[in-house]
Amino acid sequence: MLKINILLKGSVRRLNTQWYYATDIPCTKPYEPNYEPPSGPQKFDKLSKQDSGELEKRYRARLSKITSKGESKSASIQVGEDNLYTVNLDTFTIKPTYWHGPTYEVRRGLWFNSNGTPLAPHLCSELETLSVNKDEVQKLQGTYNEGKYVLFSDENSNAGFILKNLDGGKLFLNYLKSGLGSYIPINGIAVYRGEKKPVGLKNIDKILVTSLSTDNSVHDHDHKRMEETTKEEPSVLSNLTNWDLFENIPAIFSTTGSDKNSSNLNIDKDYMKQVRLNGNPTNRKRKIKDLVLCVHGIGQTLGKKYEYVNFAHTVNLLRSNIKTLYSESDQLKELNKEKGNIDWETNPGIQVLPITWRHSIKFKTDPIEDDIANPEIPALADITVSGILPLRKLMGDVALDVLLYGETYYKKLILDTVMKELNDTYTLFMKKNPDFNGRVHLIGHSLGSLILFDMISQHRHYKLKFNVSHFFGIGSPVGLLKLVERTKIGPKKGPKPQSTLRVNRPNCEEFYNLYHTCDPVAYRIEPLIDTKLSQFEQAYLPHWSELDGFTTKMIEMSGNLWDGLPTGKQFPGMNTIAENDNEVEKISKKNKEVRVTGELLNVLTSLNHSGRIDYALKPNLLEVDVISALKSHVSYFEETDIAGFVMLELLKNHQRAEELVMKKV
Repeated sequence: MLKINILLKGSVRRLNTQWYYATDIPCTKPYEPNYEPPSGPQKFDKLSKQDSGELEKRYRARLSKITSKGESKSASIQVGEDNLYTVNLDTFTIKPTYWHGPTYEVRRGLWFNSNGTPLAPHLCSELETLSVNKDEVQKLQGTYNEGKYVLFSDENSNAGFILKNLDGGKLFLNYLKSGLGSYIPINGIAVYRGEKKPVGLKNIDKILVTSLSTDNSVHDHDHKRMEETTKEEPSVLSNLTNWDLFENIPAIFSTTGSDKNSSNLNIDKDYMKQVRLNGNPTNRKRKIKDLVLCVHGIGQTLGKKYEYVNFAHTVNLLRSNIKTLYSESDQLKELNKEKGNIDWETNPGIQVLPITWRHSIKFKTDPIEDDIANPEIPALADITVSGILPLRKLMGDVALDVLLYGETYYKKLILDTVMKELNDTYTLFMKKNPDFNGRVHLIGHSLGSLILFDMISQHRHYKLKFNVSHFFGIGSPVGLLKLVERTKIGPKKGPKPQSTLRVNRPNCEEFYNLYHTCDPVAYRIEPLIDTKLSQFEQAYLPHWSELDGFTTKMIEMSGNLWDGLPTGKQFPGMNTIAENDNEVEKISKKNKEVRVTGELLNVLTSLNHSGRIDYALKPNLLEVDVISALKSHVSYFEETDIAGFVMLELLKNHQRAEELVMKKV
């Protein structure tokens, strides 16, 4: 990558230089070491004023090699909301701080073309150097698409033209210097110093020529369009299931198939929302109380072959939903206010970061795998039957990671890799946020939930650098895999069960199993705690409503709705669910409601304060086909009910339920 370390002569005259970052053509892409940009970037957006100011200060300090006491000369400086992105002043690029993502070019706003696009640093350097001369026409030393020659058209050398050639002769040059050149096309472009166009060049937009299109500029209406669509924008992965399965899968899952425009737009919007902040730096560095690390599961190998079908963008959607829902909910703000947080009006204090691991591990089930430990083992493509090949590719990409995890060698490899990624991300976060003293939570999707469950259940073998407060498994196959392993689930502390079976005890304060009832990968957890619980319905997630915030579908999480209900003793003649079982009593014949008591209640509330672990999203009436089933598994992070529930559980003060009422299936 080109290393830029140049002094822009004359730039000291400008103390408030605006900085920009490209949004269209990445410099590098994750997991694509051979990627080369097809062209230079053409679309740029502004960094916030605060970020620009800090970048300019650091840039000048590095050039002068003089720093004030305590000031760092490091090439890296964090920008964007919560410092989620990092600018490198050696390479003039920006990239995500905590996860793998594309890098984009960064430019100082020193010289601009007539579209308002900042010019590249080397060209700016030459223009600054040549602007002090009084020569009529000067030749540029570098090779630039804009042209070969520069003609300054005002006495202060603040504006002029970069020309492809000098075919027009001296008469033509005089014509340009007169200012009339602003009204006709020329074989070159107009340029000017600073963001504001000179008054004498108010019609300068009309002089663009040939190679530079009007799409090169930074248009506010483009920003508005992107910002308006972001709130409802689904992830690319979930969009894959919006089309007819058998007609479109061949195109979607071919080795060359991807909607690059849609993919790039998603990444552009991620940068737009979290770097630009609409030019408002007030929330750039929020006080974080709850750090949530999210681990992906099966299917994330798609991101290896199809551009930006990746987990980082999906988690960006969750982060966006959390901020949006918080801004709309007086209830959540009140909960945050009760905790004494002074910025409760705008800041939920929650940060979510993606943990990507699948790309670092090479498996023989990858369709083509050259770097293998044992060449005697065939690749997945070698044993794939040709019939309904697109569907087989889908299954290979989405489901086979679960089978890999069942093999001892790969299971240890996966657990070691995920543990390292978790610890590395946490260490980096603490380095960037040394004042963080809040809680750390985990979200695992699909196989990711099983990986995390095993990790925190075997915490003596897999040592995390932090304690786990809340653990949310979403779309989780934990129930199925533990059933196959003949393993029960119990609290981290408590009496040993009267069973010869192995018991997994997740080392966390709160354990949640969230799923969509149409999800073919998800299974319940509660019956593995006690078989009696299979007789009862799962709980249901609170539903987010734009009208009144959170309303409850069936159960208030703390169980307060059941306070004051009569006990089984007040209904003479009612039988218990099981003979001689004093841990469950019927309290309503009509609704089949049962009160859970005794040791079973103690076990459940030791795993989750509410006494419930399984929480379901109800499907819509029409979500009954294969497409809906597939989509339900990949769309959790864009569900507002999921974002709202996670936020509610993190913000409220938990009180252990003293009684619990369940409904019979």
